[in-house]
Amino acid sequence: MTKRVLGARFLNDEDFMPRISPEQGKHLADLARRARGDINTPILVLGVMPRSGTNFVRDLVSKHPDVSADPGRLYEFPLLHAAGDAAAFTRDFLRYFPRNEEVMGKYDVLAMLAGAWFRELQAQDDAKHILLKCPHVQDLTLARYIFPDAKIILCLRDGRDVVESSLKTFSRYSLTSKNFRQLADEWRLGTEAIMTFDDTGKNANSDTMIVRYEDVVADTHENVRRLLSHIGLAEDRYPWDEIDKMPVRGSSRSKVSNDDRWKPEEKSADFNPVKRWASWSDAKIARFDRLAGNALELAGYER
Repeated sequence: MTKRVLGARFLNDEDFMPRISPEQGKHLADLARRARGDINTPILVLGVMPRSGTNFVRDLVSKHPDVSADPGRLYEFPLLHAAGDAAAFTRDFLRYFPRNEEVMGKYDVLAMLAGAWFRELQAQDDAKHILLKCPHVQDLTLARYIFPDAKIILCLRDGRDVVESSLKTFSRYSLTSKNFRQLADEWRLGTEAIMTFDDTGKNANSDTMIVRYEDVVADTHENVRRLLSHIGLAEDRYPWDEIDKMPVRGSSRSKVSNDDRWKPEEKSADFNPVKRWASWSDAKIARFDRLAGNALELAGYER
């Protein structure tokens, strides 16, 4: 936190991709499944970082009648993001009786908590698939193990638009605000982590898919079909005619502020959330390229 407040780099690869061996992963998944029991396939929408389109993707999926979004009024579900705190709790627990370390792993509590929490949320609407979201991918390698069998959707957005939107949305006068370099670093690390789950990546698996915000905006109907196919939801039950009427939530161009920004607003005729960074100076574009240009290429964006 001190580094963040001082404007220095405060994240690294390990924050996004903690090392989990196959044996550890299987153990965690078994713990989560036993704690969760037999429930409908959960859905998780995770964003590369805030301002990456998770609200939009969540809103699209939530329109399906077999989906229950934000169960328990959990409008954000940062459990994965809190993995470090769960590990700290485990360390504190083991401090009282160190021999428990023989039977207790670093993330065991997290896996059991995730499973039990999903079981409780499913009980609130046992006929539907619960849908949760979080605009962060810290500790991403843990996702498939503490949320085993869940359908995970990873949202990417051009890092330059993410930085532009973040700087316009969040107060620069808050101690926790991030500067240009910190935002670019976070986007690069998150993108590199997400791309390991690409079809040819080392973490590729059938339960995890990647969507780019720009693609969803450009051809919403086709990408909703991809999302429904990934989750296993029937296309003929989806209200396709409602897509073009969807309001906007959380736009950085909104004239309201604070909590009201996240309430639905009517989409203006000229609303276009893509390539807003094009108005940057050449120096600003070059600066982002030095910090995260390789990640742009990795994710398929023009550099």
